[in-house]
Amino acid sequence: MRHKLKSYFVRHRGSQPIDELLASANPVLPAALESTELAAALDRLGERIVARRQTPGVRHGRRLATAVTFAAVALVVAAVAAGAMVTTHTGFFPKVAGTENDTSEFLRTDAPDFPPLVRKLVRDIPFPPGYSRQAYISRYLNAPTMKPDANGVPNTVQAAGIKGTIGFFSLCAWRGYWLKAHASSDASWPPDLQRWYAVNCTGLADLGSPK
Repeated sequence: MRHKLKSYFVRHRGSQPIDELLASANPVLPAALESTELAAALDRLGERIVARRQTPGVRHGRRLATAVTFAAVALVVAAVAAGAMVTTHTGFFPKVAGTENDTSEFLRTDAPDFPPLVRKLVRDIPFPPGYSRQAYISRYLNAPTMKPDANGVPNTVQAAGIKGTIGFFSLCAWRGYWLKAHASSDASWPPDLQRWYAVNCTGLADLGSPK
């Protein structure tokens, strides 16, 4: 006599509750469904549904409205969940270092967790007393090259590139700080250094200076 094989969930029910198994298989994080954006969108959708006058007896129109409602809810949930799942960590690590990259992970610049990662990576780069580090970070994050291109393809960078750019901003800030400190003295720069500073540090020296 053959015995029917019990399912995976029945055989493992004693070792791991089925609720935990279902939760672990859910691709949408609970936080995504509890976000204020989703709540606001569903509230607006509910107001529109209530505002519609439903005529008794018109069953076809009622069924169509119900179907449209469920479709709209599904789209809202999917959009919020998709946004919550976008991350700066691409998981791509070059196997070989090149002239413009190392073997560290490529980071997506349009992801919501990219700005916090930038602040973490550059927190030890010194800036002059009273200068705003965040002003230089904002300059970096809002650069056109940090946005997706015309075809919607996101840009990627590496940690070394982030530190190098903010480090260069720091250099310009310190040059500007030195100039202000010696503005009334007889100190002068070599002509080559003056030209380099004028070309490369325009708009950066005083960007984060105290107002």
